[in-house]
Amino acid sequence: MKKLFTSTLLISLLLIAWQATAQMTESGQEDTVTYAGPGVEGQPRPRGIVLKYERLPGFDIDSESDDPRLGNGEGRIRRHNKFSVSAGAPLINRPQTKLIIGFNYELEEFNFENLSENSYSLYQYLEDKNLKSIGLQLAYQHSIDSRKFYLIRAKGELNGDYTRDNINISDYFKGTVDLAYGWSLSPYYSIGVGVEYGWIFGRQRIYPGILYNRTFNERWGVEAIFPAAVRVRRNVDEKTYLYAGYRLEGASYDIFADKTELQQFGEIELRRTDIKALLRMEREIYDFVWFAVEGGFRQYYRNRVFEDPGDKDELIDNDLAGAGYIGVELYLVAPRKWMEKGQVRKRPF
Repeated sequence: MKKLFTSTLLISLLLIAWQATAQMTESGQEDTVTYAGPGVEGQPRPRGIVLKYERLPGFDIDSESDDPRLGNGEGRIRRHNKFSVSAGAPLINRPQTKLIIGFNYELEEFNFENLSENSYSLYQYLEDKNLKSIGLQLAYQHSIDSRKFYLIRAKGELNGDYTRDNINISDYFKGTVDLAYGWSLSPYYSIGVGVEYGWIFGRQRIYPGILYNRTFNERWGVEAIFPAAVRVRRNVDEKTYLYAGYRLEGASYDIFADKTELQQFGEIELRRTDIKALLRMEREIYDFVWFAVEGGFRQYYRNRVFEDPGDKDELIDNDLAGAGYIGVELYLVAPRKWMEKGQVRKRPF
């Protein structure tokens, strides 16, 4: 574990160094050359390694199935926990062209109240089960000139209930591709359009998106990738940022529910889609060390189990009650001196 943390920290610092020098003054020129990109002035400094923990307290769950072998069930989830860590590093770092490699690890688990041998089979299996997601991605950004840019991102993930001793990549692999084209209308205003082909909302399909990043004045701004996420930003000072908005989230896990009635179906798929209304504060601890606190209300839109991955007809339809949530983050950003030395005006990605 110690070796893994040290390696991740090194990658994070490399990423911060790349981001802080991404738009420096070119050699032999007196004026800063600013290339187009999705970021705008007024946004917080770029983040490197990010550690995040999120918890939802108790809420009810009702499950229905048309398959007589499963029937219906109801219960109460005592807590729903999520933990994640992410980091990245540059492979190509040129004034107009960036190629970034990124890594993420996420863990999700459910804890139920008053489970017994007679409880619904899905609840028995999910109790304390680690649903994991390990991802590797490549992101390519090219600035055509000072006004236009495009982005390409490819990501592969292993999503499911696998363990270190029991993993088959073909069973758990899911891929995502993003394409976007945008315009920097000013240092304070960037827009763009794009599409994503992937599993972000629990089912593989094409999702369109509109990028809108704008800083209206020294206090207020908007950061949006519509319809997935929209946030209004309040710049209290250079050490404190406040946000209000919403975010859509989704996940898809391939699972093998052994030792329950679900084992007769072999490999099945759990998909969820939910929406969060949120309030968020980001605050500096010491220069490059920051933390964030986020809270709000999480409403589950869909939570279903399918007999075959990618299928359209659900095996179990779960109805989860909405609930409040709280999340905390600890992360590293580019040191202030690096930002000033590099004269960074926009953060990439």
